[in-house]
Amino acid sequence: MIDISKVPFGMSLVLALCVAMLLLILWNFHRDQDNQIDLKDLICSEGKINEAKFARFGAFIVSTWGFVYLILDERFSEWYFAGYMAAWVGNALANKYLNSRDHSLPPPQPPATP
Repeated sequence: MIDISKVPFGMSLVLALCVAMLLLILWNFHRDQDNQIDLKDLICSEGKINEAKFARFGAFIVSTWGFVYLILDERFSEWYFAGYMAAWVGNALANKYLNSRDHSLPPPQPPATP
């Protein structure tokens, strides 16, 4: 039998309710034509699925779920936190570096016509 008085179950329930409420709010913003929030931007670029954005978003969901699971299971340590933060801060810094490098390169020249 499930004991709802235990802290991990209660926290899981509160977390599930908060996530459901957040998803409902985001969905309502997404459907409202007056807002500029489009959930497809999380995984798409210019109307087409972007493999890097899709993989990054999927990894974010899975690693965040693991992060929360470790906290609820009381096995969380500072090493998990450091690894989680290093992964996402490192990803953001690498992405920023690559974008700035791509914008600083001169545009490719068309081949000369004879």
